[in-house]
Amino acid sequence: MEEINKQQYQLLIKGATVLEKDDFGLKVLDTGKGSIVKFFRRKRLFSTALFLPYACRFVNNAKKLHHLGIPTVTIEQLLWCPSIQRHIVVYQKLEGLLLRDEFSKPIKGSSDAFKKFGRFIALLHHKGVYFRSAHLRNILVLPNKEFGLIDVSDMQIKRTPLKLALRLRNFSHILRYQEDKNLIHTQLDAFIAGYLDESQLNPKLARQFNEDIRSMLA
Repeated sequence: MEEINKQQYQLLIKGATVLEKDDFGLKVLDTGKGSIVKFFRRKRLFSTALFLPYACRFVNNAKKLHHLGIPTVTIEQLLWCPSIQRHIVVYQKLEGLLLRDEFSKPIKGSSDAFKKFGRFIALLHHKGVYFRSAHLRNILVLPNKEFGLIDVSDMQIKRTPLKLALRLRNFSHILRYQEDKNLIHTQLDAFIAGYLDESQLNPKLARQFNEDIRSMLA
């Protein structure tokens, strides 16, 4: 991790476009030069972020995902700026459209698209990826029509496939927004079929998954 001073920080963000901010300040900037600047703050005085900052988790998870062959951001810099009390990650911009926007287009919201999305989530779960921030605004449809992950700090990557209970818990995150629930509900059969095709669950667990997901979306 590299420490930068206030002048270096100002140079870093000079001319950048604000993509996201909140009451605490800047959150995400687009440099316009192919890079994204993401800011991380410690939200509580005493938390695990004291020992492993969210920015470090973001960087570590991105590297692990690349190792697993899952498209995500490519890290350029990990920084600490004492003058603004923020960790900063600079990464290559991942080109693509938000999955929610893509699915909202009538021509794109086809059964094939939802089936492919189901396969992608099943692949993550089979590879041990528990993505707490998984929802349709944190997954991109890339130019090659594959899916990519962004905002990957809130994630666990286990050595074995996720158990059924953890898979279902992850779906409570994926379906946290009513708009996303409504979109998936329109092609629920296709989504479940895609997930089960890729999940490698045994028949008993597959039936349980089918019942629980339908209940979750009822």
